[in-house]
Amino acid sequence: EAVSWQPPPMRRSGASAKIYYCNQVSTRPPTVVVFCNDPALVSDNYRRYIDRKFREALAGFTATPIRWVYRGRRVRDVRRAGQG
Repeated sequence: EAVSWQPPPMRRSGASAKIYYCNQVSTRPPTVVVFCNDPALVSDNYRRYIDRKFREALAGFTATPIRWVYRGRRVRDVRRAGQG
């Protein structure tokens, strides 16, 4: 929901991060994996924004450390997208 309200900013080159989906993969500490096209395009400011909006949406995470892992598309997935 936060991504739809405020999309990731574009770089000067015109490239912009696209966040596809997120999964919680662990509970101690809570670990969330964010799947995007290129993790290098997601700025630190936008990572803090996602963290803040996540904490606002879910009660009980105010003082809990959350581990965020940003993963890009695999080379195999990029090749498949280019072929279709």
